[in-house]
Amino acid sequence: MQATGCHPQTGETTAASTPAPETLLVALMRLVRLVKRGNDAPIEPALHYVLHTVACSGPTRLSDLAGQVQLDVSTVSRHVRALETSGYLGRASDPDDRRAALVSVTEVGNRVLEEAAARRRARLDAVLSQWPADDVHTLERLLDRLGKDLEAETSAPPGP
Repeated sequence: MQATGCHPQTGETTAASTPAPETLLVALMRLVRLVKRGNDAPIEPALHYVLHTVACSGPTRLSDLAGQVQLDVSTVSRHVRALETSGYLGRASDPDDRRAALVSVTEVGNRVLEEAAARRRARLDAVLSQWPADDVHTLERLLDRLGKDLEAETSAPPGP
């Protein structure tokens, strides 16, 4: 059975037979897959996301981190343990509550994040340097708008 909106030989989404939101979702998933494929970071993408989130938020409790990455605490705990074992995260007592711990990015973890970001920037720069500047700005503006609208829709209380 063929997936709706897929060309039978290439597997590519066909815009004519697929609603715009589905075509957009497929395109976004494809972009994420392509960006991940070119990432030769020493850690898997899920761990990279957790590490990046801690780097952005600063020292964080596991429960708060789980909320930020929208995963359950047990999953985040496994990810944090793996990142600690690799030397990318460190753990310290929470000065406000000695029973709790805060995780933070180590110098090695920061270096991994910086190197991965540099590789992603170089890869995108190489591709986007062939695009007209107006197209790059339009893409940036529209992706930002889509992200903000999705965040607003997700955080809005459900309707009647």
